Amino acid sequence: MLQDFKISTNEMNRALGYVMHAISARPVKPIYNGVLIEAKDGELILTATDGEMTIRTTAEADVREQGRTVYPAKLLSELMRRQNSADISFSVEDSNVARISGVGSKTNMMGMNEEDFPEIRDISNAQEIHLPANQLRNTIQHIMFAVSTDENRKTLTGILMEFYRGETRMVSIDGFRMALMIIDAENSIPDGKDFSSIIVSGRIMNELSKILPDDDTDVTLIFNPSHVMISFGGVKLYSTLLIGEFIDYKHILPSAAQTEIELNRASLYEALERCSLMAREGKSNLITMDISEKGLMMNSRAERGDVREEVAVLFHGQPLRISFNSQYMMDVIKNVETDELRMCFQTNVSPCIVKPKEGDHFTFLVLPIRTFD
Repeated sequence: MLQDFKISTNEMNRALGYVMHAISARPVKPIYNGVLIEAKDGELILTATDGEMTIRTTAEADVREQGRTVYPAKLLSELMRRQNSADISFSVEDSNVARISGVGSKTNMMGMNEEDFPEIRDISNAQEIHLPANQLRNTIQHIMFAVSTDENRKTLTGILMEFYRGETRMVSIDGFRMALMIIDAENSIPDGKDFSSIIVSGRIMNELSKILPDDDTDVTLIFNPSHVMISFGGVKLYSTLLIGEFIDYKHILPSAAQTEIELNRASLYEALERCSLMAREGKSNLITMDISEKGLMMNSRAERGDVREEVAVLFHGQPLRISFNSQYMMDVIKNVETDELRMCFQTNVSPCIVKPKEGDHFTFLVLPIRTFD
């Protein structure tokens, strides 16, 4: 017999819930449709990969015969989610057919060739960083909107992570918007360097955010120039890194503001939502802001009508008229975490910078649309 074990249905579903995030909808190799289950020493090790991202986790089990089997991942996951038995038994014989049994339920499932499954090794002798899971999860979720989908600019389809001795910066840029968030963290940086950096695929970071716990569980990142391993609570995610130069985001940020306003995030977002209803009816999804000591006047026009909104602000500097794509601006404001915010402007063709009223734990940027009226 190649494999024989018994496991709690809940435990198997928990483990499968992690590794299924590495199963692609369109795998480039048939073996990537599978989940490798290794039974040994009182536990199962489950591994799934799409060739770029691999997720591995463990599950407690009563292992009666050690062995390795690759199961069709989606089929196994669907079967386990529909089980009404508290415990499930698996046995695989030389024919490579898995017999999956519960109370009143028996299923035969053809396994896949485990020799075709790629070997996955831990990264060692590399730089190591520690971050709290809830802050990493929150940061990824709040900067994903600015990750590019342009495959011609591959590095911008990723998230830049910069590790300084007192903080970790995470940056995404799509050419129209930029998101920068800072996590306070004591990082160990190699001697002679001010910081270290990696670029991780936005798609992979998005999947990571879905499986990270919403607490302060320690997340360990171990990386070398080509790969990163991210581990937490018995789960390991392996990924190739994006290689190349990221945009020098520090040179994008304006050094000074000619116009600055402070305002309530909810009031601004609600006004943007109403303006966007009409802006979407136009050709350019355009909203125009008139900023002065009287407040923020915002309007949008289309053939079907127009909308005008007024938002109270604390105003500093010079009056300004500036226009934006309404969806781009809404994406930025939606991801502001503070009740109050600052918006900083230079000219009507320079980027708008959005920051917290106090501090600098986030900086968002959105480019304006040039108009000629």
